[in-house]
Amino acid sequence: MYNVEKYISACVRSLIDQTYPNFEVILVDDGSTDNCPAICDDFAAKYDNISVIHQENRGLSGARNTGIDRAKGELLCFVDSDDEVDGAMITRLYELAEQSGAGIVSSGVVPDEPVEGVFSSQQALEYILKETTNLTTSACGKLFKAELFDGIRFPEGLNFEDYATVPLLIDKAGRIAHTGDVMYSYRVDNPDSITHSTFSPKRMDYFTVSGMIEDFLKERYPSLLKHAINRRTRCAVSFFKQLAQSGQEQKEIRKALAKYTRRGILRYLFTPYKLTSKAYGLLISVCPPLAARLFARN
Repeated sequence: MYNVEKYISACVRSLIDQTYPNFEVILVDDGSTDNCPAICDDFAAKYDNISVIHQENRGLSGARNTGIDRAKGELLCFVDSDDEVDGAMITRLYELAEQSGAGIVSSGVVPDEPVEGVFSSQQALEYILKETTNLTTSACGKLFKAELFDGIRFPEGLNFEDYATVPLLIDKAGRIAHTGDVMYSYRVDNPDSITHSTFSPKRMDYFTVSGMIEDFLKERYPSLLKHAINRRTRCAVSFFKQLAQSGQEQKEIRKALAKYTRRGILRYLFTPYKLTSKAYGLLISVCPPLAARLFARN
């Protein structure tokens, strides 16, 4: 957590209220300057299964990596500090893990088209890369066998850490069990959330991460590479529009986003992504200045 005093109590209470009886909660205070440290210390004083780690700010990846290193359990679950979870989430996912024997079990985190079942690594990766269901790259709403993290950590200093890491874990797991039930609730009213739609130059980390995953797919799942490229194009279109609407100049970033869009637009036009996104992408590819002016007016 980092400076989320408005939300952290609700988040922790949703963990305390879990129906599953035997788990530990590790609260990683990532250098907060508000009341988060005191709030979490109070929780730890009241509940034997809650512990707190205070560290200098290292970002979300650094906080998660600290938790992974400290955790004692055979299964790991990640919860962002401004979100909440269903009271039966751990029980439901643990039962699914026992029934399936899968190394990763997952619940829906967004109410998109649900899928159910036990999938091979390749099937699961295709779902998350195509972005058509509520099986996603999010590390949240999942239980992972702790052994999967041997040799794998979230990349510190980069945003989009889930996209950089979860595909590697899915590959290592061999299969993943998923329930379409939405048991994890993202908070959408936090303006400081990393998922907020306002453009930031940090969003350009996506293309660094995408390059890493595309290299991984070339080696392990070459038939899935096209889906990662389409996803990259979709993000370039979205970020270009966000940048234009933000009123920021950022000419070099705008050029880079237009280049990423042009690079993948022909393939992107024949995907199931929204028609408006494909039309925006075509306009960006043909005339970026005009696209920027039009987006800025909306």
